[in-house]
Formats: sequence, C-alpha cells, structure tokens
Amino acid sequence: MPEPLLELRGVSKRFGPLEVVRNVSLSLDRGARRALIGPNGAGKTTLVNLISGRLAPTAGDVWLTGRLVTRMPEARRVKAGLGRTFQITNLFRRLTIEENIALAVAEHMGAAGRLWPAGAVRARIEARVAEIMALLHLTAHAGRPVEVLPYGIQRMGELALALALEPKVLLLDEPAAGVPRGEVGLIFDAIARLPPDMAVLLIEHDIDVVFRFASRVTVLVAGQVYAEGTPPEIGEHAGVRALYLGDARHG
Repeated sequence: MPEPLLELRGVSKRFGPLEVVRNVSLSLDRGARRALIGPNGAGKTTLVNLISGRLAPTAGDVWLTGRLVTRMPEARRVKAGLGRTFQITNLFRRLTIEENIALAVAEHMGAAGRLWPAGAVRARIEARVAEIMALLHLTAHAGRPVEVLPYGIQRMGELALALALEPKVLLLDEPAAGVPRGEVGLIFDAIARLPPDMAVLLIEHDIDVVFRFASRVTVLVAGQVYAEGTPPEIGEHAGVRALYLGDARHG
C-alpha cells in the first residue's frame, strides 16, 4: 500500500491551559483532495500551522513524504515538498504578476541571489513561469503590476507562488477569502487544474464549493475530529448539519 504524502498522528496543541487542537490524526495520499471544515474557532488554521511548521505541536507527530518532520523548521518543510497559501496575499504589489512568480521560481531553483543567471538557467526560469501562468490562466495579466489587478487575480498569484515551489502537498487556507463573489469561480477553476498527483488540503467556509472540490471531508469541532467522510456522508450527518451546515439547507 502506498505511503501517505502527509500524515498526522495524534497531533495536539496547547496554549497554556487552552487545548486548541486535540489528538488529530489524518492522512493524505497522492492526488488526495480533502477539505477541512468546522465552525469559527474550531482550530483549523492552528492545525494548518502545525502541519506547515509555523507552530510546534504539544503532542503527536507530523510525517511528510515518509519523513518525520515534527521538529523540522518551516523552510525545510517547503524544500521537502510542502506548499501553502495564506488568507492574506503576500505578493510584491509593485511588481508584475510575472515578476512575482519569477522570483519564486528562481528561489526554488537556487538562482535567486544571482544578478544575471546563466542563459540556460534563465531559460528554465522563464519556461517554468510561462507554464505556471498558462496553468492558472494568468498569461493575459503577466505584465500588469499586482496592485492594479482584481483581487481574485491577486489570489491566483498567491496560488502561483505556491506552485513555483513544486509542492507534493499543498495547503490552501481559505483561498477565496475576501474575493468578490463574481471572482470566486476563477479561484476554484484554477484549483481544479492543479496537477492530479498533488495532494491538496483545503480550508473553506463555502460548503457548496467544498462539496464540489473534495473527495473526503474532515470536520473539526473544538479542536478535534468530529466527523469524516465523503461529501454525501458529511452532508447527511445529522450532527454536522446541526453544528455547521444548518438544517435549513437540507429542509
């Protein structure tokens, strides 16, 4: 049986007397599309911070591509194959979308500190940037500064930076946060085009979006796994409906 790309074993996080994440275990196989949902304060972002290495767990272990990474720093996890987007964009606003992606690609290729990369390296960077922009349908916006782009396109730029690092596991923390309703479809159309062998964990509040995206859904309540299953199973779970989805949706 293939080894999971990401595995959490009994992960907990305590801040003083407050236990924010409690004994969470889950795994993502190659190509997984899993959503993490739950009410506000359920511990979802804290859990993602534990996976990414931004926080260290109080108990439990995190495994990435078969390696124990529980105490591994955040930057080393990125190099080991973990990518992440954030609820707030981290783009250089005065640079173009193409320049932002090129910086990330150059960093990943080890050429970021070179003023004039060798021709072959520069060609590889340009080819990879073009590939990412084509995948996310960003080519038409390539030469425009980030600060003048619609917010939905800026969020796609954030996704492009994550892809530039060639992750095996991608964490998407509310990728459509703050995006006008009319632009949300662009984000999730782009997510649907991600490489099929990449494992993706999505935090998202829009349940209709979650059910279209995910093959498995994990529900977190008060820091612990409350329910887990396919979208139809979660949609019919009486406790989840009462706690999160709302009975009216299934009236």
